[in-house]
Amino acid sequence: MEKNLRKQIDIFSILRDVAREWVTILLFAISASLLTNVWVTETYVPVYTSKAIFTVSSKSTNGSIYQNLSSAQSLAERFAKVLESNVLKKKVAQDLGQETFTARTSVKQIEETNMVELTVTASSAMDSYRTISSIMENYDQVSHYVVGNVILYVIQPPVIPLSPSNSKSPVRPMQYAFVLGALAAIAYVAFFSHRRDTVKNSHQMREKIDAQLLGTIYHEKTRRNRKKPGEHPSMLIANPLRSFAFVESSRMAAARVRSRMDRSHAKVAMVTSVAENEGKSTVAANVALSIAKEGKKVLLVDCDFRKPSQYKIFGQAEAPDFIQLLKDGKPEQAVIPYQHTTLSVVCNQQADPSAERLLESGELKQMIDRYRASMDYIILDTAPLALVSDTEDLARLADTTILVVREDAILAKKINDTIDVLNQTNAQVLGCVLNNAVQGLTAKAGYHGYSAYGGHYGKYAK
Repeated sequence: MEKNLRKQIDIFSILRDVAREWVTILLFAISASLLTNVWVTETYVPVYTSKAIFTVSSKSTNGSIYQNLSSAQSLAERFAKVLESNVLKKKVAQDLGQETFTARTSVKQIEETNMVELTVTASSAMDSYRTISSIMENYDQVSHYVVGNVILYVIQPPVIPLSPSNSKSPVRPMQYAFVLGALAAIAYVAFFSHRRDTVKNSHQMREKIDAQLLGTIYHEKTRRNRKKPGEHPSMLIANPLRSFAFVESSRMAAARVRSRMDRSHAKVAMVTSVAENEGKSTVAANVALSIAKEGKKVLLVDCDFRKPSQYKIFGQAEAPDFIQLLKDGKPEQAVIPYQHTTLSVVCNQQADPSAERLLESGELKQMIDRYRASMDYIILDTAPLALVSDTEDLARLADTTILVVREDAILAKKINDTIDVLNQTNAQVLGCVLNNAVQGLTAKAGYHGYSAYGGHYGKYAK
């Protein structure tokens, strides 16, 4: 039951979304508080309260303290009826020169005493004073029918109030509005976080997505070098600064990719995603490097002609330009070995909008066909499927596809639609890699960790 509830409602995801939107929540709460200040200021109407205090005693000369206390309690209940008397209200209104009785009155017993407090609230200080004075002068006309055998002594006569009894300060309402505004904003974010049909964890990946889960790669928080703004931190698993969780989850995903490729007799795998900034280039690089570390010959080709990034990931700024060599009919010259491994990398440094012509030339296909014999695995890093059309053309050169899905980023329906499109090509989907998964309540670092090599497809998107 608990596990099923975890699948339906991802509390961690909701809390992360709330934490990620803290600025919006704060601004909404501040706005609610400021609007309350305006409302309180504009609608403020001062009222004034005047009061008098009476002692109550029995008309009987031998009345006890208990009788006086009892009379005070009884009077507090019955005196309210006197104040509601139409006769008294009409008389007071006549004294004040008003058509109707407009003041608010109340009466209560002061605890543990035989004293009764009468208060009158009106729109002006003089009206409250005149009203309570008139009540004290005229209540005898109706009180003997209701009050009974008691005597009232005035011990605190009414005075003209010098200041309003209701505060003009909006501080307390603003505080309430701030808290309620923050709670409302949190509820709004939490509701739409829950309703947003994205893949929020590996359980949802298995339930919502029409493809096998190849692995879950955990989020890796990185910091850019402030002294050298042009340099990006290496996201390769060979970097000793990378965390154990990130490295091991990347290796496990690569092991499953290799195992499933072997079972399906696939040698060329295309790595793509639905949209940009899902970390597909980093996943492709680490899958290729992980398999190479097992002693297999691997060729990684950067086929993302709109936004190349492998030369940045591998630190190959001086590498031969693959696109130019492809145009010259010499693509093999772009193949360079990576350090002391069995991995070879083909880098692409310049974005080129004429990718269709490069594919139509057949040079890339011929190159891949030639390396099928000498390489154990070939990994093609391609552009996101939803942004460009040539990814479907590249699918004809591959045997299978690895779809990278960033956690809580893309709607499940859109992911499944992409899988359906790919399954109609030669490179059917091998499975999905859930990328940038966050454990527990660790806050997401936006798109910083996996898009350090980013940019935008912009005008090249189709």
